[in-house]
Amino acid sequence: MKRISNWGKSAALLVFGISTLGGLNAPATASSNTPSSQTSLQQGNLQIAQGLVGECRAAKRRIFVYTDRALSSKTIRTLDPNTEVTLAGNGLGGWIGISAPETGYVEAKDLKSCSDTSSNPQPTDTSGNTKPTTPSSSASLCRVVTQAQGLSIRKGANGNTARVGGVDVGNRVTLKVNPPKLTSDDTGRAWVEITAPTAGWVSYGYPSKKATNLGPCS
Repeated sequence: MKRISNWGKSAALLVFGISTLGGLNAPATASSNTPSSQTSLQQGNLQIAQGLVGECRAAKRRIFVYTDRALSSKTIRTLDPNTEVTLAGNGLGGWIGISAPETGYVEAKDLKSCSDTSSNPQPTDTSGNTKPTTPSSSASLCRVVTQAQGLSIRKGANGNTARVGGVDVGNRVTLKVNPPKLTSDDTGRAWVEITAPTAGWVSYGYPSKKATNLGPCS
């Protein structure tokens, strides 16, 4: 009877020791590499990676939006000075992506803070109607190529001069002056001088036949 009693005391001591130590199979102290900690770290990295995405910037001057990070890529549209854009990246090689007002790429050096955008109201007449500042505003200088085969940009107002570039149908060009000054060659074709995407001359078509290669920008 005394042997059983001693065994019971030993068993009780063993159970007490296990409970004091937290159990033989108790989990180790949680480390900083738990799933919740990793999730927080990943979220932090995502915030860092997003960086400038979604921030507002404005054009310092009249600039072009390109399809890629290169001046040789196609131009999508022209942005007037102080036009605000929404950044779509952190920039690479001097270029940065934008998502508005057009999706494409612009040169980072041509952007400034939106807070630096100065208002430049146009003069109004006594009736309150807005008057354009000049007939050669950047908007009025814009034209879109309507010729299905696109247009070659020539060094001079003649199809025999050197080709210095080209513009596909649907892309935009910037006239040197507006209204455009047309120069006709010996075939009766009219030519007009442009400053972008490459400075030179493009075929305006045959205005007398109401067949022109350029239309207004929307």
